Amino acid sequence: MKSVIPWAFVTTWAASSTVPVEKLRDKAWLDAHGHTPSIMDYARFNYVAQPQDNIPENDLFPHIGEYDRWAIRWGYAYAGGKDAKEESKRLNKWIIDSLAANPRLWFGGEGFNQDPRSQLEDLGDNNAKASEYGIKNLQRILTNLPQWTMEEGDKYDNLTEMYRQVITQFSRYMGHVLKNVGGVYETAHSVEQPGDVYAPTPKARQREAVAFLNTQLFQTPHWLLDSAILNKISSPSGGDPIGPMQTGVISSLFSASRLNSLMQSANRYGEARVYTVNDLLSDVRAGVWKELTTHKAIDVWRRNLQKTYTESLITLTNPTTPSLNLPGLVLFFGPNIKNTDLPSIAKAELSALRSRILAAIPLTTDRLSKYHLLDVADRIRKSA
Repeated sequence: MKSVIPWAFVTTWAASSTVPVEKLRDKAWLDAHGHTPSIMDYARFNYVAQPQDNIPENDLFPHIGEYDRWAIRWGYAYAGGKDAKEESKRLNKWIIDSLAANPRLWFGGEGFNQDPRSQLEDLGDNNAKASEYGIKNLQRILTNLPQWTMEEGDKYDNLTEMYRQVITQFSRYMGHVLKNVGGVYETAHSVEQPGDVYAPTPKARQREAVAFLNTQLFQTPHWLLDSAILNKISSPSGGDPIGPMQTGVISSLFSASRLNSLMQSANRYGEARVYTVNDLLSDVRAGVWKELTTHKAIDVWRRNLQKTYTESLITLTNPTTPSLNLPGLVLFFGPNIKNTDLPSIAKAELSALRSRILAAIPLTTDRLSKYHLLDVADRIRKSA
């Protein structure tokens, strides 16, 4: 008896999440297991490994792994059942026993849910730690880009392309970490297995994710703004990639869908067990608005970021029902938060923020920083 392997079962973006991050720097481990149990995880290269780890080039790229061999066996092996019903029961038991013996065989889907363990091109069991290693490698690369891309007759096309790839990879790391905030673990179970299918991403993991974003992105990553590169590949009038990336991430953090997910998890599991909307606002505020206590000059990227923070919350105070009007048809999509606690929380946050801003203005000596704070305070006042 044969069965056809469902493509979704073979393609698992969660395989790499079963690997401890530090094992990705372990030469012996990589030689035995590779950096992901499945080549269909699309974990294209081991960006965690550092130069001093001396990992052979062959072990920096994916190979057919344990999960792949197991999935092929699942799809084509005969379990010995007398009929389809018995065959299904035997296969189910075999899957349960196999997972108990080797958790690396876990299938976590293709990233279409809210589970941060199932993502394209990520590595390891901790997105923040893995991405920190990845950024260290990007910093090494960026320093050497002008030399490595130099080619006779080239008019900086090579440098332009490779700089864009560095930015793309950095942005990818931000996205991997971002998915942890408001995330929901989804672990498919047969009824014979213990435990729940759905559980919130652990509170500590979500808090770690926000701390990562505060440090690596919201605190302006000046290392990516290397004038020795930018002055050769782009005009200042075209801007730079950091501002849009900061704006995109802060807007996503404060999106109605993510905040609603946090709120619904708190309703189901209890606030003491989960990362809440108030936790998120408090942690992001501490990173984005630190100049209110240090009274240091606020650079242009931070000023733009703080305005985005403010406008995102203002939008939440008076949400509209998300809909798409077509002739004879109205389609609703996304969460309707108008009658939830989110507008109330956003108003309270804005009110407290305005008080802090007004207290900081007299102690702010940088001219543009003061103008910026006066503007933000006025925007909040007008939104009330």
